[in-house]
Amino acid sequence: MSGLCLNARAQTPADSTSTAPPDSAAVSSVGGLTPPPAGLPSAEFETYNVNSRGVRYTAALTGLYTTGTVERVYFSTSHTGGLTRGHWQFPAALSYSYGRQDGALRERELLLLSTPDYRLGKWKFYALGEFETSNLRAITRRVVAGGGVGYQLYADTLNNELALSTFLLNERTDYNTEPELQRYVVRNSTRLKLRLTRGAASFSELLFYQPSLRDPGGDYRLNSASVLALKLYQHLALNVAYTFSYESVVVQNRSAANATLSVGFAYSTGK
Repeated sequence: MSGLCLNARAQTPADSTSTAPPDSAAVSSVGGLTPPPAGLPSAEFETYNVNSRGVRYTAALTGLYTTGTVERVYFSTSHTGGLTRGHWQFPAALSYSYGRQDGALRERELLLLSTPDYRLGKWKFYALGEFETSNLRAITRRVVAGGGVGYQLYADTLNNELALSTFLLNERTDYNTEPELQRYVVRNSTRLKLRLTRGAASFSELLFYQPSLRDPGGDYRLNSASVLALKLYQHLALNVAYTFSYESVVVQNRSAANATLSVGFAYSTGK
């Protein structure tokens, strides 16, 4: 999908009591759905049509400029592509966002992600590879590799769907702090996917819970991505999207929670 959207962001203050200990390095967050700035959930993303055949490509563009008491410039673009061959699917995603406020750099987020999978009936078997950088979370680079399995709990001909999946993820994160910090974490990522369709309106929800295997009570992430779409024409829709991410462990002076609200038109193409 592609479109020009009005974007608003809300952040909670950083929680100094949740900073990482000096010998471990801080938090990681497998982040992004479209639009994906600010560390949104990206692992196990499915922005493409999972029942399609052949190639599908989508793109999104979001921009915001304000002046006066507060000067704010924000730009975000994301791209997804999917190739389907028999039971195999090879999706990939790229997203980039950049923002300045009163002359100071805020966002400079980059995400590259691929989640090839093999579908067998209601089951899906995934592999995952990800590269990420984030100025919002002081991440110089993050590399994630893993795999998982998913099961379709419900589906019908109206594109209503309920699915559950679980991943095992191995992360390495380098942080842009003084001194520089580095962290290795093994996580479980459990995702609930919901999609409802009524006539020209549709609603989708992705809910993630991602605890560390070593310290699930003290080191975890919660991510949610909700999209309400109203189809206007065959390829044109009005989209309202809300995304939220929370990390229980963050580096000092970084927010534990980030939220993004976007409203705009979307255009999709492909099979």
